[in-house]
Amino acid sequence: MFITVTRIAAPPEALDRMASAFKQAAPDLKQFAGFLGFELWRDADSLQAVSRWQSREAMEGYAASGVFSAHHGGQSGAPSQGQSGGGGGGSVTYYEGEVVA
Repeated sequence: MFITVTRIAAPPEALDRMASAFKQAAPDLKQFAGFLGFELWRDADSLQAVSRWQSREAMEGYAASGVFSAHHGGQSGAPSQGQSGGGGGGSVTYYEGEVVA
């Protein structure tokens, strides 16, 4: 399984708006082969958007799509690990994972 975690640090009001936008856009991910799920994790000053894919190639199929571009304000392609996903206080981390229980 391939996991993408986008971490965004921002004031609470901005995080509220971003969480709402993620929730509105998330159903679009279901059209992509290899998509497994999407979660939002939140603490006092950050939001983590976690997407799970069958493989890196499945996630890259989404990242190369017009849907990705629309979700990311016209940006194309997934950012490199550790890079911002669109400016500001954000970073992206990629993981290989497996469910063990």
